[in-house]
Amino acid sequence: MLSSTQIVKHDPLSRVLEKFRSGASLHSHTMHSREYLGRFPGYIRQVPIASYLIEREIGQIHLYTGRIIDFRRIYWTPPLSAREALELEKLQIQRQFGLFPLVSLSDHDNIEAGLHLRMLQENSQVPISVEWTVPSDQTVFHLGVHNLPADRATFWMAELARYTKRPSTRFLRDLLYGLNREPSTLLVLNHPYWDAESVGREEHGDALVLFLKKFSHLIHALELNGLRSHAENRRVLELAVTFDLPVIAGGDRHGCEPNAVLNLSEAVTFAGFVDEIRYFRRSQIVLMPQFFDSLRLRLLDSAWHALSDAPGEFGRRHWMSRVFIEEQDGTVRPLSDFMGTRMQRFVDKFRWIMAFLTSPAARPAMRLALFGNEDGGL
Repeated sequence: MLSSTQIVKHDPLSRVLEKFRSGASLHSHTMHSREYLGRFPGYIRQVPIASYLIEREIGQIHLYTGRIIDFRRIYWTPPLSAREALELEKLQIQRQFGLFPLVSLSDHDNIEAGLHLRMLQENSQVPISVEWTVPSDQTVFHLGVHNLPADRATFWMAELARYTKRPSTRFLRDLLYGLNREPSTLLVLNHPYWDAESVGREEHGDALVLFLKKFSHLIHALELNGLRSHAENRRVLELAVTFDLPVIAGGDRHGCEPNAVLNLSEAVTFAGFVDEIRYFRRSQIVLMPQFFDSLRLRLLDSAWHALSDAPGEFGRRHWMSRVFIEEQDGTVRPLSDFMGTRMQRFVDKFRWIMAFLTSPAARPAMRLALFGNEDGGL
């Protein structure tokens, strides 16, 4: 059966919703993900004033304290708990479509969100999912593994982690065949063209084609990502045609903005949605209004969410409780340990800059003068 993918722009007056019974939100992160700042210097260089101030402060920290700021050793955890993230995604689907919400939270190499949610009776059917880091040919891919069977989820997570630590082609093939034997588990190649290891666009692209030549028959869909550029998503659609794979929506939410891309489904269970993609090979994607806003501005907003106070379950309301520094000796220290130091003054100045750049007053100027808009569609 040939795959079929349809993409529509959200229109509350459209009759396209009439045949669907649910909306599906996939690829969404919670407090259980670690987000490292290794790419931060490259992003901040695009904002001239911020770049100047931050580089000056880093230089002063090194001059007066001898500390080298290595952003690869600094990470933050997203502001929302599993319950808060679930409610955010459910609310968008219910308000915008009036459909039954199906939400799959997939943290980096971690299934705690789904396990914790399933402890509550009202969330007993929430899928247990993960965004699995898959090293391959000098680069890294990320597979969304959705709806692991509850009685084997910890076993599977241990096996996936074992591969990530010691990758081999044979082990990967065995794992993918094993996951395919789980009838209601969905395997999605997330943001296929994202060069997470910075090996180079051509090198990553070559590795991607080789990866799909080996394993496309064991992967159920490619992802159209809500936080990647339209140009990159168009390449994913072309890749899907080449390998005859359906494309499904993955929002990749890390902050407090709900996913910008969703799937519509005729099913009312996540297992039924999996059937549509895996066995019937058909997908209906809807692009939400935020998808068409400036991507760089949306990424800036997400970064500000990491540096702002949040609803704060589990004592995580203050932003400093969610930012960590890995020291050279292996210890991990929360940013709150650096109160009263030059490090705090540096972070305070950075927060001031971020607060200004994301303020309503600065938003029009930021959109037009600094970032502009992406092309208006796919």
